[in-house]
Amino acid sequence: MTLFLHVCCAPDLTVSYKRLDEQGYEPVVYFYNPNIFPEEEYIKRFDEVKKLQRVWHFKLIQGKYEPSVYYNRIKGNEYNKRNRCLECIRLRLNSTIFMAKELGFTIYSSSLLASPRKSHEDILNISKELEHEYEDQNIKFKYLNFRSNNGIKESSKICKTYNIYRQDYCGCVFSLSESKKYEEESKRDNFKKLKKIVGEEYANKLFNYYKTDLLRVPEDVPYEFLLIDGINSLKYLKPQIVLIKKEIANDFGLSESGRYKIGNWKTKIIIW
Repeated sequence: MTLFLHVCCAPDLTVSYKRLDEQGYEPVVYFYNPNIFPEEEYIKRFDEVKKLQRVWHFKLIQGKYEPSVYYNRIKGNEYNKRNRCLECIRLRLNSTIFMAKELGFTIYSSSLLASPRKSHEDILNISKELEHEYEDQNIKFKYLNFRSNNGIKESSKICKTYNIYRQDYCGCVFSLSESKKYEEESKRDNFKKLKKIVGEEYANKLFNYYKTDLLRVPEDVPYEFLLIDGINSLKYLKPQIVLIKKEIANDFGLSESGRYKIGNWKTKIIIW
């Protein structure tokens, strides 16, 4: 059975598509997201969806990229996050149900149900409002909790398999600003904590490696730094990958390479 699936981004499409396919649906993917800012980001996210299309061979329809429609829709709620997000969801689902009707579909859904940033209750309430508006069109919203049964973890695994870009903000200019603000606050907070432990001069030196792609121990961070709190000392720097010598790793209870949770940060540790 075919189903018209609104898609917000490739990471959320991964598990949405897989779960629908497992239930016997053949999703036709509709990419409509006029909220995404800037346009380069919109193009990048659509390209990632096309990357999955080449793997799974689904039919893909691209909606119009019309930011002015989005800004008109949220007018007056630009800085009211909840209302802004509700209007954004309503705009995208309304376009989805309209397109589904035009193309002869009777069932539609959205990958927004896979997003850890979105409320299922809000999505369901909006879908019910729209179904009431389109009640004479015989089109229904298919609800599935794509996040259940480790859906987010499964999505992450698929993204790694196919090298899918995973964005760090929802999409709009406001969420981008909020994401940057959060990142700046997080960085300042980590620096303050580190400064209390090692002093300002040493903290400044170590912070040259904040969120670095590759952190080497002991070349970049000396052995003595790990004496503060073992491998957890690296939580203040949040590196993507840690390359650590075997004899040092053994001193701190690390016996094999792999992904480790350090504080609230996950990093890949390579022992050599």
